[in-house]
Amino acid sequence: MILGIDFSLAATGVCAITDGEAECVTIGSKKEETWDRFPGRVNSIVDQIVEWAEPPADVTVVIESPAFTARSSSLDRMFGGWWLAVAELQHHLSDPPLLVTPTQVKKFATGKGNAGKDEVILATARRFPDVDVRDNNQTDALQLAAIGAAAMREPFNQGLTKAQEQIVADIRGKGRN
Repeated sequence: MILGIDFSLAATGVCAITDGEAECVTIGSKKEETWDRFPGRVNSIVDQIVEWAEPPADVTVVIESPAFTARSSSLDRMFGGWWLAVAELQHHLSDPPLLVTPTQVKKFATGKGNAGKDEVILATARRFPDVDVRDNNQTDALQLAAIGAAAMREPFNQGLTKAQEQIVADIRGKGRN
């Protein structure tokens, strides 16, 4: 199984590829009432991912790394939540997740690293018309899972462009760093 995760504190996109078939879901989360419940909120998101996917021992998790150029009044929560989620995920995994940057996700989907959300959604619908994706979180998760499938040489992608091959080579070259 390849598990793509587009982590978000509000709506985490998750996509599992098993035996060449993809299934996606969005896991919603509401802001906690007090700051001290934040780690529990993140753990709950990860618990829901694990419950939904029921990942086998040999799962490969591919997660989008934080957007370090992001601008928000909640960057501490975004980055802290991402690190807490990765730490919690590692309790369920035998290997650390593969990391893919937001630029790599966009470039894999569209050929452009600065593509907008609508461009990624459209490119995903064209490339994977048989996969039911319902929002941009699931779209990104599907692209992450597709990158992971290509990196692990799992059957899912029907040929890759040169740009996609380069992204896969970069992900393989980084290993699980």
